[in-house]
Amino acid sequence: MNRHIDFLRQSLRNLRTTGSVARSSPALCKTIVGQVDPANASVVLELGAGDGVITEQLLGRILPDSQLLVFEVNPVFMEVLKTNFSDERMALLHDSAENMGVHLNEKKIEHVDYVVSGIPFAVLPNELAEQIIDECLEWLRPGGKFIQFHYSPHMIPFYKKKFGNGKINFVPWNIPPAFVVSCVKK
Repeated sequence: MNRHIDFLRQSLRNLRTTGSVARSSPALCKTIVGQVDPANASVVLELGAGDGVITEQLLGRILPDSQLLVFEVNPVFMEVLKTNFSDERMALLHDSAENMGVHLNEKKIEHVDYVVSGIPFAVLPNELAEQIIDECLEWLRPGGKFIQFHYSPHMIPFYKKKFGNGKINFVPWNIPPAFVVSCVKK
Protein backbone atom coordinates (compact mmCIF):
# COMPACT_ATOMS: atom_id res chain seq x y z
CA MET A 1 0.00 0.00 0.00
CA ASN A 2 1.08 3.58 -0.57
CA ARG A 3 3.28 4.93 2.26
CA HIS A 4 1.48 8.29 2.12
CA ILE A 5 -1.91 6.66 2.68
CA ASP A 6 -0.53 4.46 5.46
CA PHE A 7 0.98 7.51 7.15
CA LEU A 8 -2.31 9.43 6.86
CA ARG A 9 -4.24 6.51 8.35
CA GLN A 10 -1.89 6.28 11.37
CA SER A 11 -1.85 10.05 11.76
CA LEU A 12 -5.60 10.30 11.95
CA ARG A 13 -5.75 7.47 14.50
CA ASN A 14 -2.92 8.90 16.62
CA LEU A 15 -2.75 12.63 15.90
CA ARG A 16 -1.57 13.44 19.41
CA THR A 17 1.60 11.36 19.03
CA THR A 18 2.07 11.77 15.27
CA GLY A 19 1.36 15.49 15.01
CA SER A 20 0.96 15.51 11.22
CA VAL A 21 -1.32 14.23 8.50
CA ALA A 22 1.34 13.94 5.78
CA ARG A 23 4.85 12.57 5.51
CA SER A 24 7.65 15.11 5.58
CA SER A 25 8.42 16.43 2.10
CA PRO A 26 11.83 16.07 0.43
CA ALA A 27 12.32 19.84 0.99
CA LEU A 28 11.67 19.50 4.73
CA CYS A 29 13.90 16.42 5.03
CA LYS A 30 16.71 18.22 3.17
CA THR A 31 16.42 21.28 5.44
CA ILE A 32 16.55 19.13 8.58
CA VAL A 33 19.24 16.65 7.57
CA GLY A 34 21.35 19.33 5.89
CA GLN A 35 22.07 20.75 9.34
CA VAL A 36 23.81 17.55 10.43
CA ASP A 37 27.57 17.70 9.88
CA PRO A 38 28.60 14.07 9.24
CA ALA A 39 32.13 14.69 10.55
CA ASN A 40 30.70 15.72 13.93
CA ALA A 41 27.80 13.26 14.15
CA SER A 42 29.10 10.26 16.06
CA VAL A 43 25.81 9.80 17.93
CA VAL A 44 22.49 11.07 16.57
CA LEU A 45 19.08 10.69 18.21
CA GLU A 46 15.90 10.81 16.19
CA LEU A 47 12.80 11.40 18.29
CA GLY A 48 9.45 10.52 16.75
CA ALA A 49 10.62 8.87 13.55
CA GLY A 50 7.17 8.10 12.18
CA ASP A 51 7.53 5.86 9.14
CA GLY A 52 11.20 6.74 8.64
CA VAL A 53 11.22 9.36 5.89
CA ILE A 54 13.81 11.44 7.82
CA THR A 55 15.50 8.31 9.21
CA GLU A 56 16.35 7.27 5.66
CA GLN A 57 17.93 10.66 4.97
CA LEU A 58 19.90 10.58 8.23
CA LEU A 59 21.30 7.14 7.40
CA GLY A 60 22.37 8.49 4.03
CA ARG A 61 24.19 11.39 5.70
CA ILE A 62 25.99 9.96 8.74
CA LEU A 63 29.32 8.16 8.48
CA PRO A 64 29.84 4.37 8.65
CA ASP A 65 31.06 4.52 12.27
CA SER A 66 28.22 6.75 13.51
CA GLN A 67 25.25 5.62 15.60
CA LEU A 68 21.60 6.55 15.05
CA LEU A 69 19.20 5.86 17.92
CA VAL A 70 15.59 6.08 16.77
CA PHE A 71 12.74 6.55 19.25
CA GLU A 72 9.16 5.83 18.19
CA VAL A 73 6.09 5.24 20.40
CA ASN A 74 3.59 4.21 17.72
CA PRO A 75 3.63 0.38 17.38
CA VAL A 76 2.52 0.44 13.73
CA PHE A 77 5.27 2.88 12.78
CA MET A 78 7.73 0.79 14.80
CA GLU A 79 6.87 -2.26 12.68
CA VAL A 80 7.29 -0.18 9.51
CA LEU A 81 10.73 0.93 10.70
CA LYS A 82 11.75 -2.65 11.54
CA THR A 83 10.59 -3.83 8.12
CA ASN A 84 12.21 -1.05 6.10
CA PHE A 85 15.55 -0.59 7.86
CA SER A 86 18.30 -3.01 8.71
CA ASP A 87 21.33 -0.80 9.18
CA GLU A 88 23.89 -1.84 11.78
CA ARG A 89 24.44 1.81 12.72
CA MET A 90 20.82 2.14 13.84
CA ALA A 91 19.06 1.09 17.05
CA LEU A 92 15.25 1.14 17.02
CA LEU A 93 13.78 1.94 20.42
CA HIS A 94 10.06 1.47 20.96
CA ASP A 95 9.94 3.93 23.81
CA SER A 96 9.14 7.53 24.63
CA ALA A 97 11.85 10.17 24.38
CA GLU A 98 11.68 11.06 28.07
CA ASN A 99 13.33 7.67 28.69
CA MET A 100 16.32 8.38 26.45
CA GLY A 101 18.70 8.42 29.42
CA VAL A 102 17.93 4.79 30.26
CA HIS A 103 18.84 3.68 26.73
CA LEU A 104 21.91 5.90 26.46
CA ASN A 105 23.21 4.60 29.80
CA GLU A 106 22.58 0.99 28.71
CA LYS A 107 24.58 1.62 25.54
CA LYS A 108 27.31 3.40 27.56
CA ILE A 109 26.89 6.57 25.51
CA GLU A 110 28.20 9.64 27.33
CA HIS A 111 26.70 12.32 25.09
CA VAL A 112 24.99 12.88 21.75
CA ASP A 113 25.95 15.22 18.94
CA TYR A 114 22.54 15.82 17.36
CA VAL A 115 18.92 15.41 18.35
CA VAL A 116 16.52 15.46 15.39
CA SER A 117 12.94 15.67 16.60
CA GLY A 118 9.53 15.44 15.04
CA ILE A 119 7.77 15.18 18.39
CA PRO A 120 4.59 17.29 18.36
CA PHE A 121 5.50 19.23 21.51
CA ALA A 122 2.62 21.67 20.97
CA VAL A 123 0.09 18.95 21.85
CA LEU A 124 2.01 17.35 24.72
CA PRO A 125 1.41 18.25 28.37
CA ASN A 126 3.79 21.04 29.39
CA GLU A 127 5.52 18.88 32.01
CA LEU A 128 6.29 16.16 29.46
CA ALA A 129 7.58 18.66 26.90
CA GLU A 130 9.84 20.21 29.56
CA GLN A 131 11.09 16.79 30.66
CA ILE A 132 12.00 15.72 27.11
CA ILE A 133 13.78 18.99 26.31
CA ASP A 134 15.64 18.85 29.64
CA GLU A 135 16.78 15.30 28.76
CA CYS A 136 17.96 16.54 25.37
CA LEU A 137 19.91 19.36 27.03
CA GLU A 138 21.46 16.94 29.51
CA TRP A 139 22.64 14.50 26.85
CA LEU A 140 23.74 16.92 24.13
CA ARG A 141 27.43 17.71 24.18
CA PRO A 142 28.44 21.39 24.31
CA GLY A 143 28.13 22.57 20.71
CA GLY A 144 25.65 19.77 19.98
CA LYS A 145 22.53 20.68 18.05
CA PHE A 146 18.82 20.15 18.68
CA ILE A 147 16.79 20.25 15.45
CA GLN A 148 12.98 20.32 15.70
CA PHE A 149 10.31 20.81 13.07
CA HIS A 150 6.83 22.24 13.65
CA TYR A 151 3.89 23.47 11.61
CA SER A 152 3.39 26.56 13.74
CA PRO A 153 5.84 29.09 15.22
CA HIS A 154 4.03 28.76 18.58
CA MET A 155 6.77 26.65 20.27
CA ILE A 156 9.79 28.59 18.97
CA PRO A 157 10.04 30.84 22.09
CA PHE A 158 10.04 27.69 24.28
CA TYR A 159 13.15 26.30 22.51
CA LYS A 160 14.89 29.68 22.46
CA LYS A 161 14.30 30.05 26.20
CA LYS A 162 15.58 26.54 26.97
CA PHE A 163 18.69 26.74 24.77
CA GLY A 164 19.31 30.49 24.84
CA ASN A 165 19.41 30.57 21.04
CA GLY A 166 17.62 29.33 17.97
CA LYS A 167 17.81 29.60 14.21
CA ILE A 168 14.56 29.27 12.26
CA ASN A 169 14.12 28.05 8.70
CA PHE A 170 10.71 28.19 7.03
CA VAL A 171 9.94 25.40 4.57
CA PRO A 172 6.92 26.33 2.42
CA TRP A 173 7.21 23.19 0.26
CA ASN A 174 5.68 20.82 2.79
CA ILE A 175 2.09 19.88 3.72
CA PRO A 176 1.53 21.82 5.87
CA PRO A 177 4.39 24.34 5.55
CA ALA A 178 6.90 23.84 8.34
CA PHE A 179 9.33 25.64 10.61
CA VAL A 180 12.67 24.05 11.43
CA VAL A 181 14.21 25.28 14.67
CA SER A 182 17.90 24.61 15.35
CA CYS A 183 19.34 25.25 18.79
CA VAL A 184 22.94 24.77 19.88
CA LYS A 185 23.83 23.71 23.41
CA LYS A 186 26.23 26.22 24.92
